[in-house]
Amino acid sequence: MLKKFVFVSAVLLIASASYAALPPSSSYNGVDVEEWDGNNNIKGESWSWPAEYKFQPVCVIPVKMDVGFWVRVVGCKDAVIKLHQDAIRKYSGEVTLTIKCNVAIDLAVDFAKLDGMPVNKDWCKITPSSLQPTGGDVVVSVGLKDVDMGGWKAEQVGTCIQVGNVTIKVRPAVAPQLAGGC
Repeated sequence: MLKKFVFVSAVLLIASASYAALPPSSSYNGVDVEEWDGNNNIKGESWSWPAEYKFQPVCVIPVKMDVGFWVRVVGCKDAVIKLHQDAIRKYSGEVTLTIKCNVAIDLAVDFAKLDGMPVNKDWCKITPSSLQPTGGDVVVSVGLKDVDMGGWKAEQVGTCIQVGNVTIKVRPAVAPQLAGGC
């Protein structure tokens, strides 16, 4: 019995001495120390802390997608067709554009006059009317006829008056396919 008492006392003395030796900080050699009820408490497992489980790669999965067709007209927002007079009531003009695409395309153009403009379309064309991937340069031309020189309203007279718009249209020049994914 005396041996047990001496042994328990020795263990308590050693434990209390080591417990009192801990600094009142938030960590001690990587082990979390927290004060609670006026006592320092250590949070941790029996092995050396801080321990960390790291993510390990176990599987790599490829991600695939269908890109689909795309067409881009370079500088479209800045393009303008400025007409010059060919005859008393005829005007024409053209602009060169660069088109980029990842599929063979057919091209077409339409001219639409703005409301109230005293002009009529004579012709409107795009050359070439087809492109292969990766694209190329095209020339968009328009000609107006029967321009009614007396039909202009006072607020329409001036220089660089917008009389209409040319719309470029495209379609893939390939056989249609049903959707199938990758």
